[in-house]
Amino acid sequence: MAVMGSTGSTLLLGAELLTYSGTMIGEKGDPVTTTKNFTLAAVRDASENGGTLHWIVIEDGRGSVPWPHTYGSSQWLDGNGMNVQAATASRNNPQVLYINDELKAFVAIALPQLADGQKLNQESIWKQGPVTYRVTERQTIDGQPTWRVLGFTNFGVKRTFWVNDDGTIIRLRENVTIGRGDRFDLEYDLKNVQKLSDEQRSKMILSFDVFNKFRTKVDIERLEKEIVWNDEQLEVFREDIERLVSVSEETPLSAVARLAQADLRTQKGRSGGVATLMTRAIGKVVEEPGFELYRGNSYSDESLTGGVTVLHFWEYKSSPLEQPYGQVGYLDFLYRKYKGQDVHVLGVVSNPLLEDPAERSRVRVNARKFASFMNLSFPIVADIKGYIEKIGDPRGAGAKLPLFIVLDQKGRIVHYKAGFYEVDRDLGLKTLDNVVKELLESESE
Repeated sequence: MAVMGSTGSTLLLGAELLTYSGTMIGEKGDPVTTTKNFTLAAVRDASENGGTLHWIVIEDGRGSVPWPHTYGSSQWLDGNGMNVQAATASRNNPQVLYINDELKAFVAIALPQLADGQKLNQESIWKQGPVTYRVTERQTIDGQPTWRVLGFTNFGVKRTFWVNDDGTIIRLRENVTIGRGDRFDLEYDLKNVQKLSDEQRSKMILSFDVFNKFRTKVDIERLEKEIVWNDEQLEVFREDIERLVSVSEETPLSAVARLAQADLRTQKGRSGGVATLMTRAIGKVVEEPGFELYRGNSYSDESLTGGVTVLHFWEYKSSPLEQPYGQVGYLDFLYRKYKGQDVHVLGVVSNPLLEDPAERSRVRVNARKFASFMNLSFPIVADIKGYIEKIGDPRGAGAKLPLFIVLDQKGRIVHYKAGFYEVDRDLGLKTLDNVVKELLESESE
């Protein structure tokens, strides 16, 4: 089926695989060390009044989003006004993750399809959020006629792109600011267009449907820089991995399936290693850890006995401030809830820089800034002697901090949890709360 574009060209409705090559380069510093490369592949499935873009992003360098966030599907509706699909940290839009020594930030990538793009003309101008878009001229890009569109805010040019007569973006240039004002040039260019047969189209749409449903089933809807799989999610992951691999064959999602397989292997090794550490830790008595007080009331090793104690090993960095730092707020809520019931909470700064006495002051300042920002009530200490190694450092098993340790009234480890807890809307860290509650009840019996 075909319809007529605004310039009189015939627009074919059907599916295409569009492949873009992109870069993100810092305006300051060595371009070699600041450059991030990415590939954006999009299945453009057009219909009479718009269509759907099924997309994946594969990153190279400077970090990457977890694989369940590397793909998605987004609809565009013609007749609903001009719309550049970008701008927010949403699973419906592609994101890349940029990491350096000072920051870790998501960067939204504009989807290469402009709603109502076939209606553009020399007079077109519209506003979307803080950005005003205006067609500036007609230009030919790689032999293809396009409209050059300028997007600007009160601060200057934000985004420039070239869009063909069916609304597909051929080239994009964008100014991106992240962190504390770090500026980057982000761009992508269309490198290949593959017309899809009905069979190819059906296979690709099915694969995206399966992957999208998997993400919903394991309840990974919120965009996170790191995914810590719980036991239930891992069970579903193991059950579905063969289906994800098979359905993605000969589609762009095969690259995502390979990332999923590698992640599952890592998760298996990590969970087994952490389980071993937990088994070894339970029943140990925490003696003379040699923590150094950074913030709060006086601390002594003797305070680790006689009451219930929660040790929270984490980096406590104020920069970059990373989610889910909010769990520390729930930990403070638990501390205040049981205040006066002989329950102690210690935030334990665990950072390799503590091994260097010259770096400790910087670590201390960072931890104090974070504690002040979160308005924490519980004391913050530093593990300057690496006592976490005696307890069982989960990083040695490939896992990451935080590490939650609960000590009973005799200073024995009765609970070991590497990673984050699921948050209960009413009780906060419900699992941890139950451990503390049971210890208090056993003491009163």
